[in-house]
Amino acid sequence: MTREVWEAVPDPSARAVQPAVLGSLLDDPAPREGRFGVWRIATDHVDDATLDAARAWLDDAERAHASSLVRAELRRAYEIAHGAARRVVGAALGLAPEQVVWGRHACPGCGEPHGRPRAEGADLEFSLSHTPGQVLVAVADLPVGVDVEQHPTDPVAIAGVLHPRESSEIAAAAAGTLDGGRATVRFTRAWARTEAYLKGIGIGLGRDPHLDYLGTDAAPARSVGGWSVHDVVVPDGYGAAVAVAGPHAVGPHAGRPR
Repeated sequence: MTREVWEAVPDPSARAVQPAVLGSLLDDPAPREGRFGVWRIATDHVDDATLDAARAWLDDAERAHASSLVRAELRRAYEIAHGAARRVVGAALGLAPEQVVWGRHACPGCGEPHGRPRAEGADLEFSLSHTPGQVLVAVADLPVGVDVEQHPTDPVAIAGVLHPRESSEIAAAAAGTLDGGRATVRFTRAWARTEAYLKGIGIGLGRDPHLDYLGTDAAPARSVGGWSVHDVVVPDGYGAAVAVAGPHAVGPHAGRPR
């Protein structure tokens, strides 16, 4: 994994990604168009009977992880996310959800098999993210990462995990000295963009999120370190982003190392 740190180049002329809505875990998802697709499902739209059916698709590792989650809302979001991933990836591969077998790419940091998730026997790339209330699944022909987050109650208190400039922007927004967005919105933009990028490169939070500057601004897309990062349209109270390998998905400008 490169030791370079990156500053994103925003593309204000781009558009945020509008995800397809997965109406039910039991419905076939709409086919993706182009290089990648993103699907969204609201967790409160999944009834207990549907979730019970989807639980039968999960493998032993997924069931064990779900059982380890103490908070019921987190456990439910995890199960819905993995059911949705099996439905979306299975449809792309022509498989039933329970026939999808998960694996892992090698970690770019240490080479061990705990990098990006993958479907065994397929060259399709995917990523999933969940938070109480919302689930996102992304599928692409290139490495991809996706993240969805709820707005925090106190963004200034936790902004220190981000790049110092992002932390300063969030603090300024909270103090009313920076125009263009509430502190909660700015934090969630930066965090979702950063985590989508780190998930995409396959190292996740094994790389400190304060190293790379993704920005808190309202530009809906940016290039960083050879990746394209787009905001994803989600309901009020949430923020989301998807990162896809290759700078040309959002425009001609690549991120610049600092």
